[in-house]
Amino acid sequence: MAFKTLLTVLTAEDTGASALEAGIDLARGFDAHLEVICLGLDRSHASYYELGANATVMQAAIQNAHEKAETIRVGATARLEKSDIRWDASDAVSMGADAGRAVVSAGRFADMAVLPLPYGETVQPEDSAVLEALLIEARCPTLVVPAGTSAKPAPERVVIGWNESPEALRAVRAALPVLQTAANVHITIIDPPAHGSDRSDPGGALATYLSRHGVHCDIQVMSGSGGSVSDRLARHVQETGADLLVMGGYGHSRFREAILGGATRNMLEHAKVPVLMMH
Repeated sequence: MAFKTLLTVLTAEDTGASALEAGIDLARGFDAHLEVICLGLDRSHASYYELGANATVMQAAIQNAHEKAETIRVGATARLEKSDIRWDASDAVSMGADAGRAVVSAGRFADMAVLPLPYGETVQPEDSAVLEALLIEARCPTLVVPAGTSAKPAPERVVIGWNESPEALRAVRAALPVLQTAANVHITIIDPPAHGSDRSDPGGALATYLSRHGVHCDIQVMSGSGGSVSDRLARHVQETGADLLVMGGYGHSRFREAILGGATRNMLEHAKVPVLMMH
């Protein structure tokens, strides 16, 4: 499957800049159409309305959200008009906690979403809600792009974080158009289970599947050395000079990831290269 419809969601003029630039570069490289949703957020606390605030105050909050969405759209449009791609930009407004609902419909009909990192000191909580909605509700392959990095339509080196999970397999299948153009693809398995289904040949079935799609790959099995899987995988990405990491997202529930941590959250908090994920 080729990437012909790309989607990016901007919740602020600055935090979405890397995702917008990546979306433009990828749309050019894939000859795709880029859809940009400019999301104005009413961050008023939910109980603010429940306590009987008057209609004038509530309307002012909604109006501010509309104005914010328009401001983001004007900035994005100015950049898009200078590009040589096919695109459209639209406004949307949402309560902060429900930010994901505003993008699910578009995500269902996108081949891939392109988003900024959803965790860190400079981002808003709504950014993670958008990512989760696209991955989990829209089932949309999502490329998360750290600030200061670029997304390549044809990366040289790709690392696949492989753990035999359904999420990881879906991510690999979604990434096939990219994997087929890469010069080196490393199937990376950290601390494989002793009683796993492919314990005698970790990653062998995946390597066979990819080779039949014309993907040149190797298998690297390594120890986590007592640390977390996400830390070891992040080091391996840096050591190999990879341009892209492909992995499953939110193998555990979002609640567990938020409260106890998990590979998805840990990887996205410290990602140095784009991460292509699928739930």
